[in-house]
Amino acid sequence: MDCGKKLVEPMPKSLENPASAPVQRFGRLQWNTIYLLSCSGAMVAALTISIQPLLLDTVFGIAFEKEGAINADIQVFAEIASILGVGWFGLLSDRIGRLPIIKGGFLAICAGTLLSLISLNVGLTVGTGALALLYVTRALISGGADAVQLELSTLVGDVSEFHNRPKLLTDVIFMMVFGGTVLSSIIMQVAEQKNGIVLIVAIPMLAGVFGYFMSKNNLYDISARTDSRENPLRQVFRFVSRDPRMQLAFVATFYTRADVIVLSLFYTLWCISVSDIVGVTRLFAATHAAVLIGLLGASVLASIPIWKMVIERQSRISAIGASLSMAGIGYLSLGLFANPFNWLIIMPMVLIGIGHAGCMVTLQVLTVDIAPRRILGAVLGMAYLTGGAGIIMLTQSGGYYFDAVGPRAPFMLMGTAKLLVTLFAGWLILNGIDETVDHTMKISRKVDWKPLVFMTASLPFIWLLGRFLIGGYMLGPSLTETPVGFINRYLGDWAFTFMIISLAMRPVQEITGISTLAKYRRMVGLYAFFYAVLHVIAFIALEWAFNLDDMIADVYKRPFIILGLISFMLMVPLAVTSTNAQIKRLGGKRWKQLHRSVYVINVLIALHFIFAANHENGEPYIYAAVVLALILYRTKLSDKWPLLRKLGSAFTVFRVQYRSRICTLCTGFLGKLSTKRGCYGGEGCGAAIQAQVLQDEFAPPKPRPDNAPSEANR
Repeated sequence: MDCGKKLVEPMPKSLENPASAPVQRFGRLQWNTIYLLSCSGAMVAALTISIQPLLLDTVFGIAFEKEGAINADIQVFAEIASILGVGWFGLLSDRIGRLPIIKGGFLAICAGTLLSLISLNVGLTVGTGALALLYVTRALISGGADAVQLELSTLVGDVSEFHNRPKLLTDVIFMMVFGGTVLSSIIMQVAEQKNGIVLIVAIPMLAGVFGYFMSKNNLYDISARTDSRENPLRQVFRFVSRDPRMQLAFVATFYTRADVIVLSLFYTLWCISVSDIVGVTRLFAATHAAVLIGLLGASVLASIPIWKMVIERQSRISAIGASLSMAGIGYLSLGLFANPFNWLIIMPMVLIGIGHAGCMVTLQVLTVDIAPRRILGAVLGMAYLTGGAGIIMLTQSGGYYFDAVGPRAPFMLMGTAKLLVTLFAGWLILNGIDETVDHTMKISRKVDWKPLVFMTASLPFIWLLGRFLIGGYMLGPSLTETPVGFINRYLGDWAFTFMIISLAMRPVQEITGISTLAKYRRMVGLYAFFYAVLHVIAFIALEWAFNLDDMIADVYKRPFIILGLISFMLMVPLAVTSTNAQIKRLGGKRWKQLHRSVYVINVLIALHFIFAANHENGEPYIYAAVVLALILYRTKLSDKWPLLRKLGSAFTVFRVQYRSRICTLCTGFLGKLSTKRGCYGGEGCGAAIQAQVLQDEFAPPKPRPDNAPSEANR
């Protein structure tokens, strides 16, 4: 793009059939149905989260010291299931339509509620033995509710135009927030009554049946279904990479969608954890938390109209930065309270609510405004996937920090993350990458992903450093006394996580066809080494205070430490030879041979983790299984193992149903396949794919009607 070229123009977006008038197709009945279903879907999602700590405590009898981790594990399992199901269907909604996914979501809610009632009865009988059923029910209910909210928002984007889109989307968001906070908090007050928990668990069934028949009878798809066979992930990545606003929007989504879940889950757990000390029942603690979450929702509802006016008149980049900073300050302030029953907590809750409202409204309107109509569903689906990944990381980390450090640690994590993204928004504005009042870009400038990757990868270190700085000046045992064992495990976990991410980038690149991912593999690998160095320093300096005799005795007592030290020593030459100068000095062949030791390093770290960690939650084995799967992929062992080759070919056949690329190369790891259907599996496939991309980009444009605006001007 040329400098100064406008990326967004204040004009309506066209449908695939531009002769139609989309807004006129929906009458009062359809809009009322959308509002009711948005409210009920959000209510179901919030109820399942709010009632979960109470179920684990009173029905399944989970010990307090394990509540944080188990609650987080259930939430993570539900989000992974949603990403695999709802997220992928969201990416494909441009092809299969919005309405089938909405109806399927309500049916999933019904099935999950039925299983939850069964798990409730089993839990009362056998206790923790019924936890497996609870995992499945949470996945079904949360996945169904998320599918409903995602596709309803996409449907509104289909039928709205530029001039009325902020109003329509804010109305839908208003109903979602009302259902997810105010209405759910009112229903949670029933928990103190006789059989109240059973009644709350059964309510999603009514919402599911109601939503299915309402959507079936009153709603219909508007947008024409696209016949593109290109990988939707690749389409979205190419679009987002070209617009800095979308890069900021996706990063903000990563930390925004988890707001209500983190507050509902960990604030409820915090109240329950100190209920005995304060002298109240656990049922009262849960209902008190629901009241505060309801007040949070009220602040969101009250501020949505204000944010609507702000984004209509001001830069949306500035609005995202302002809302993130408000939410971040609110989280940090909440983390400074010692008593969750202190009513002054309302102040940071309100601040978080106002910031959350600004992020939700701005991100939704911005995404629908500038996304090409033909991939709108895929873009919103990818935003959902991004938010789901944020929920997984933040709830899993928050649950571990809740148990190991204290109940306020998850809020400090959220606050630090939001302020970090605020810095990125400020950097964009300072460099002139901002919108005018009519929402056109002042300058056209493509921003590389490296600053975002760098900032995201540095977040664990910044959070830990922030705890040390705050701990030197603030009072409170859970804020200042961070256990040395936690610090050591924390740094080791992140070192291993970044090693796995680095190992996974090549398979993801080949499967999705996003070749630019290779640019960031070195940075991710160096961050793995950085956290490994800190892990070793924490062991030597903090755990044993440089006492060599005690360290040797500890190694003799815990031999798995030797595996960790060998892994670290093998990582050193990889980090030293990561520069371009070292690659040239060694030569490409020798450099590749040296860096193949990353497979051995990952295996040694996995064994180190298995022998060192507590095995109750199965986390070490999950990490080890991921490492094994990635090594099997990268080493192409299917050439020697026929079973793997057959499984790979079957997976390829499933995957190429969504491809239309011509590739004359074999698929390598995934086995020999038709030369007319590419799968991005072989090492040399990138050249053929790139040639096809260039052919597509320079092909003559298809004729379009005169009244359809060009997507280049969006």
